[in-house]
Amino acid sequence: MHVALRITLALACALAFALPVLADQKTVDAPVDEYFGRQNISPLGIDNMIRDTDQRESSDPRTAARLYGALMAAEDALEDWAAKYPHDSWIPKRAYEISHLFLRMHSAEANAAADRCRTILLTQFPTSRYAALAQDETPMTTAVDPTVHAQEPRSAEVSDPWQRFASPAPGSAGPSRK
Repeated sequence: MHVALRITLALACALAFALPVLADQKTVDAPVDEYFGRQNISPLGIDNMIRDTDQRESSDPRTAARLYGALMAAEDALEDWAAKYPHDSWIPKRAYEISHLFLRMHSAEANAAADRCRTILLTQFPTSRYAALAQDETPMTTAVDPTVHAQEPRSAEVSDPWQRFASPAPGSAGPSRK
């Protein structure tokens, strides 16, 4: 009986020290069935959008600019995902890939979106393999057209890229439909 009391007391002490450590642990990875962004896209949906955009850009680079809207939805979902799960191990690769896809579009808006993805990557995941890759890259390795940057600054601010998709409020001076 005396031995059982000692064992119980030892377990209680060990548990008292372990509970605060366990309580501080956060859920690191988002569940795959959670949805993010304005269009409620799951992490698997973001992966699908990355793969589809990459295949379309690779098959015909002239169509890259037309893919901006769809990839913008994935970037919006990625930003929301990174805000809710700032330590999710799936985010760095996606941020890196999306930034490359935007840079291949050769536009000021796409470059600004790529910069937002790189900011997530470099600030939230500075020790990740993808952050190291991103820091070592030059414009030539990311398929950026240097003549575009000479005409349009890369850090062009786009306050709300979704605004261009907003329809005018009822009764406002907008395009009339008859």
